[in-house]
Amino acid sequence: MNQKKPAPMHSAIPRKVCPVCGQASYSLAGIHPQCAEAQADEKRMKKVKAKKADKPIVLDATPSAWRKPCPKCGTHVHVRKAQCECGHKFVVQKTKSGFGSDDE
Repeated sequence: MNQKKPAPMHSAIPRKVCPVCGQASYSLAGIHPQCAEAQADEKRMKKVKAKKADKPIVLDATPSAWRKPCPKCGTHVHVRKAQCECGHKFVVQKTKSGFGSDDE
């Protein structure tokens, strides 16, 4: 039973392709609204990211079990970091017993 399906009577109208993401667009303008927003906001976001990269991350001065202050630049870094972004190296204390011991 080999039957062929009939050809469609009307051809489908090709959809416009979004220039940002490259997928078929459902918008009449040919670009997805979220893609148009991202495209328009790109310049501003580059400026914001560049401004953020210039500033060092300074957390509040409240004591925390997970952060330690860098004596050189004053930023708070995670306690497991051995070196701050400014280049300061923290002193590593070795224990005589327990985990992290090299005396075994």
